[in-house]
Amino acid sequence: MRILRRIYRVIALFLWGSWHGIYCLPIRYLYEKDHSIRRMALQTKYWGGGIVRILGIRTIVHGDPSEYQKTGGLVVANHQSYVDIFLHASIFGLRFTPKKEIKSWPVLGWYTDMIRPIWVDRDSKQSAGNLMEQFRDTLRKKVPLIVYPEGTTSDGRSGLKEFKTTPFETVCGTDIPVQPIISIYHPAEGDMHPAWYGDATFMPHLWALLGNRRSTADVYILPLIHPGNMNRKQLAKTVREAMLKAYCEHTGWVPPVPVPPEQAADPANTKEADRERHD
Repeated sequence: MRILRRIYRVIALFLWGSWHGIYCLPIRYLYEKDHSIRRMALQTKYWGGGIVRILGIRTIVHGDPSEYQKTGGLVVANHQSYVDIFLHASIFGLRFTPKKEIKSWPVLGWYTDMIRPIWVDRDSKQSAGNLMEQFRDTLRKKVPLIVYPEGTTSDGRSGLKEFKTTPFETVCGTDIPVQPIISIYHPAEGDMHPAWYGDATFMPHLWALLGNRRSTADVYILPLIHPGNMNRKQLAKTVREAMLKAYCEHTGWVPPVPVPPEQAADPANTKEADRERHD
């Protein structure tokens, strides 16, 4: 059954992606830029929703997104997989911030560029200022924008990685709020978790994922956080703490107790740990 499921989903994804691409072509190339960006962000809601359904993922939204819809703001999410992009788009309709390397990928690079993302060059410090201005301009126009401040994907079952603070500079000193969200996947027994991390390669992971049965994704919309007088480090810390608290509440995960530096450096503790390992 898994092979039939994979074949069906490959065909469905191709047809859905082709139809969406054809529909979006005039929006991308004939409309004025700002209007095109706004329309493309809205269109990603239907595009992402279709892909999530084809993958057999049932989305359950916890919380009320209406306040965010009134104010707009920077959406901040935990990051586990490329599936996150479709899942989050299906809820908000978003302008994406993919890494610049994707732009050179065959087919996918052109397809992604068509929906008018903000390309992020993580290796260029010179582009940081221009990037922040694009972020702010997008948010001022009430176009939903999402960032994944962990900077990479995790296994989805071990809490949150430390946040990079640069994306939070976008809203510091403004009245633009941050909308934190937490996503938790629940695959069926015997199926693969959607998390794509470490040394996993894309195509084998996608092929395995296409064979999954039906799964559930819980998305928790947390209260808005207003920057106030916080700098980017303070804001990143505040947002991460709120997200980690929600993650622990909904998964039962308990953060490991940090070892004080002086205790970790104590030779007596090191010897004791060595003895325990050898006993």
